[in-house]
Amino acid sequence: MSSEELQGLGKGVMGDSKFKNSNVHGSHSNMDLVCGETHDGNSEEEYLARVNWMHGNILTAQGGNRYSGRFIWASEKMGFRHLYLHDANGNCLGPITEGDWMVEQIAGVNEAAGLVYFTGTLHGPLESNLYCAKLFVDGSETLQAPLRLTHGKGKHMVVLGHQMQSFVDIHDSLDFPTKVLLCSLTDGSLVRPLYEQPFNIPRFKRLQLEPPEIVQVQANDGTILYGAMYKPDETRFGPPPYKTLVSVYGGPSVQLVCDSWMNTVDMRAQYLRSRGILVWKVVLCFHLWRPVTASRSMLQQNETDRLALIAFKAGITQDPLGMLSSWNDTLHFCRWSGVYCSRRHVNRVVRLNLFSYGLVGSLSPHIGNLTFLRTVILQNNGFHGKVPSEIGCLFLLRVLYLSNNSFQGTVPTNLTYCSELRELNLIDNKLDGQIPKELGFLLKLRALGLTLNNLTGKILASLGNLSSLTLLSATYNHLEGSIPEELGRTSLDIIHLMFNKLTGVIPSSLYNLSNMCAIQLGENQLEGSFSQDIGVAYPHLWYLGLVNN
Repeated sequence: MSSEELQGLGKGVMGDSKFKNSNVHGSHSNMDLVCGETHDGNSEEEYLARVNWMHGNILTAQGGNRYSGRFIWASEKMGFRHLYLHDANGNCLGPITEGDWMVEQIAGVNEAAGLVYFTGTLHGPLESNLYCAKLFVDGSETLQAPLRLTHGKGKHMVVLGHQMQSFVDIHDSLDFPTKVLLCSLTDGSLVRPLYEQPFNIPRFKRLQLEPPEIVQVQANDGTILYGAMYKPDETRFGPPPYKTLVSVYGGPSVQLVCDSWMNTVDMRAQYLRSRGILVWKVVLCFHLWRPVTASRSMLQQNETDRLALIAFKAGITQDPLGMLSSWNDTLHFCRWSGVYCSRRHVNRVVRLNLFSYGLVGSLSPHIGNLTFLRTVILQNNGFHGKVPSEIGCLFLLRVLYLSNNSFQGTVPTNLTYCSELRELNLIDNKLDGQIPKELGFLLKLRALGLTLNNLTGKILASLGNLSSLTLLSATYNHLEGSIPEELGRTSLDIIHLMFNKLTGVIPSSLYNLSNMCAIQLGENQLEGSFSQDIGVAYPHLWYLGLVNN
């Protein structure tokens, strides 16, 4: 790029900002980047400027305070696009982000608070989330992981508010169309929904769209490549092989395969699928177009789930009933005891039911690789150790029963990524710490069981976000503080909070819960009284326990 082109870019994109070019040799230039400079040089105003050097924001400059002279530079020099802080002389002061993932776009900078907000792929290459990181790095300290501010699987496009207090989250995934949410920029908590496309539109129902199956393929060098498979309905067109169409990766910045609604509403692929043609979208680094026939073996192989189950078994130290003896190579893993596979997604495990098997051991983190799991039932066993954070990778999980075990540590905050979760049963374990506020993001949660643990702290107001919650059980813990008024926004019909250290008055908002049938608040330090017309407020009430308050 010539010096004249650089000058034009500076003037066109950055307004009053300047490029000072020197040491021009052929097509290369060294330069100083000056942001916010005025003609007299005495202005007190600060100007934050951005330069997009290449398509897709591959390189980005973000001007800092004009007195400090620092700026952010985004580069792929380590193999992944990351942010680096430079001084006024262009010297790199250190990375702001790092790791085997990439920064996509800078969403905003709060220089007063020392924070930079950006979207990236830290939680998976098929997703995009908003993160926050410290702006001013110290090369002598270990770099902290960015804080994730968006919740739920899929793609998140964001717009930050000018006051740096909130942001608009435009969120979609393979399973649902775009919805627009207003969220807090402090912790990503939901302020209010702004728009959500309903699923009950007649025209949408008639289309009978099925999300594609995301498939992983390992290249010779170990790189994981991703594909989206649109499979014909086997009940209409019979089992494979099928005629197959391959649509491949088209070049840089063309990410065809991602967890986005745009892949579900790819009407060309859906039409071909409805005609009995299997469609592959494959992310490759070269062009390929030739007739392919999808064989039965190609659709049925799935080493990921099998290896995850083998790792699960390796964590078991005692199997007194021999219930896992069938977990061997003589049987297909879909026929192993307690393992249930999908009929629609060939050889993908959707249910793991090991209820009362008498198993003793730890829960392998490889359970997070069973990404099609809908139900996990491990209650009445002898599992111990921590609940692995990798369980947050089970984005389709609806039921998680871990009760009557000996799990220790805290309730994993990564559960917030299980956005489809309906029932969470952690009763009778040895969990400690506080109830994580992240549980307030599980908007489809209907039952939450935390009884018989060692939990401390308060019952968080964020649980009031769970409008579908019908059961809350946290008896026999060490919970303190008051019962939050926000619980009146739920759908509770059973609330068990006995044998804690709760104080204050019983919130009047609970009278809004007309379907309440059981209230257990005894053995606390609560005050006040119920209204005399409690029978009118709770026509279905059959149990009321308030003893020893």
